[in-house]
Amino acid sequence: MAYSLSLHKGPAELELEILKAGLCAGCGACLGLCPYFHVRKEKVVLFEPCGKTEGRCYEICPRAKLDLEDLNQKVFGKPREDFVLGTHQAIYLAQSASKSIRGKAQYGGAVTGLLSYALDKKIIDGAILTGYSSDYSLLPEPVLATTREQILACASSKYTSAPSLKILDSSLKQCKKLAVVGRGCQVEALRKRMIVEPWISERVALVIGLFCMWALDYRKIYSHLAGQMDVKTAKKFDIPYNRFVVYTERGKKELDFEPIKGLRRATCDLCYDFTSELADLSVGSTEWKDDWNTLIVRTDRGKKLVEKAKSGRALKLEEFPPGA
Repeated sequence: MAYSLSLHKGPAELELEILKAGLCAGCGACLGLCPYFHVRKEKVVLFEPCGKTEGRCYEICPRAKLDLEDLNQKVFGKPREDFVLGTHQAIYLAQSASKSIRGKAQYGGAVTGLLSYALDKKIIDGAILTGYSSDYSLLPEPVLATTREQILACASSKYTSAPSLKILDSSLKQCKKLAVVGRGCQVEALRKRMIVEPWISERVALVIGLFCMWALDYRKIYSHLAGQMDVKTAKKFDIPYNRFVVYTERGKKELDFEPIKGLRRATCDLCYDFTSELADLSVGSTEWKDDWNTLIVRTDRGKKLVEKAKSGRALKLEEFPPGA
């Protein structure tokens, strides 16, 4: 299945088959392409008919069409052989060497540490990350970070489906060496876009994928929390293994985990890309050490960055436990 504008489908089909069917992953890929698509509190809608009978919005949607085998061949130049972790060169336990980064970031702060190092060494000149809205409590929103301070401000996981790719086009206008951090569905959409429009591949210098089992529906989780606490005091939340912890201005509050699973987006049940297989580097938590990350190295440029960050004492690495 080749990726080109050949399906003769566009905004109308995307609205009918994906948005109205409840299959939208909230990746944001369509939002930066077309002024007719809008998002409010992570819900994407087609504001009014576009009139086009085919378009990139449908072509790059990770839920409308996904040939993972073909994408794997195009990204890595070889077939997908590992059907659990995807194509990879190495797996490590990783941790930022900076205490200040680890104090702010999620677990080991590997993503924040790698991006800060890449920015310092001019490997990238900006990164699409996720921060929090200043208007709505706990609502993530995409951010183009071009300084170490902005990167650090976006540290920690958000757990809902922030439409980060919404700002891809505007970010490409400002950056010549852009890093993109996203969930598996967002990495899939980005890779499809890079194939449809090859010039983007020349400007995206690094793709970091995040481990993701599912994303919570922002409206549902907000409503759930509002019934148990003053959500305006909440600063962030975390989902350690079988736990749900909310950090507030007065400290942390642990809530029952079981109801949380029912608040996930339905479309996440269709996804099997837990480790963001098409990224240069994939990062997630680890069951072995709470203050470390699992780091999967997939591409040569990902490997090169990790080696430079390690030799530059920006990143700590340990061998992944055998048999894990």
